[in-house]
Amino acid sequence: MTKPTAPAPRRFPPKRVVRMGLQLGGAAVARVRTLISRPPRFTGIFPTREAAIAAMPTDLKAGYDNQEIADISFQQMCELAVWDYPIVFWLDRLMSGRGTLIDAGGHQGTKFIAFTSVLDLRDLQWVVYDLSGIVSVARKRQADGKIPSEIQFQTQLSQLPPADVLLASGLLQYLDCSFSSLVHDLPQPPRIILLNKVALRDGPAVFTHERIGDTQVPYHIRSRKAWEAEIAALGYRVRDSWDIPDLGHVISTHPWQGRSESRGYVLERYVTR
Repeated sequence: MTKPTAPAPRRFPPKRVVRMGLQLGGAAVARVRTLISRPPRFTGIFPTREAAIAAMPTDLKAGYDNQEIADISFQQMCELAVWDYPIVFWLDRLMSGRGTLIDAGGHQGTKFIAFTSVLDLRDLQWVVYDLSGIVSVARKRQADGKIPSEIQFQTQLSQLPPADVLLASGLLQYLDCSFSSLVHDLPQPPRIILLNKVALRDGPAVFTHERIGDTQVPYHIRSRKAWEAEIAALGYRVRDSWDIPDLGHVISTHPWQGRSESRGYVLERYVTR
């Protein structure tokens, strides 16, 4: 009598596995993740940044003050993305290529490089403020002629010049202090603040782990209600705002928490102190 052979295990396409996982809850989601070969981009939910950092596996823990992270997606970040266009519109309208702009979390001047394809920025003082690990790589690239010489780089808030505009594109998720603290520590509050890719959600703020290359960094998803209250308390009004649907995220280990929202803002100061 021939012994029956076990049927081959069923293999599902990754997209179908994700759909299956969204219908499950709790620990079952973690099991479904094992069927997908590519590690998820976002994992875990934590109440504070400190808790998120403490929960990171030692071999993946990095943070953004890291020269290895500086080179990830550099060329891609130097290209104009569809969600950059509202910032380009307002930058052209508000500054007309003149004045001083602080590019907080500006990496290696990637937004300056991207925007020069559609804007004349030659008369604009563009100062990137970022972490020392990023800036050291940027200065080396600049010395090698691979980054425009017009861009200035700083790692200390105290060394920044007074600015007409503060730009923070994709910074707020990774900021290790409150947004209010950043603005208060500038030499003077800027008249205009341009923000892009601000991660928001209904309900309490949370932190998660974002995988970038072979490392993880804490990622802050703010409470939309608390965030808008913070803007008002700083003395700014929302002059314009827009949704970026492509950049909303579901945390794969906690899909029941819902999808985050990504927004851009033009903030105008109306309180002088």
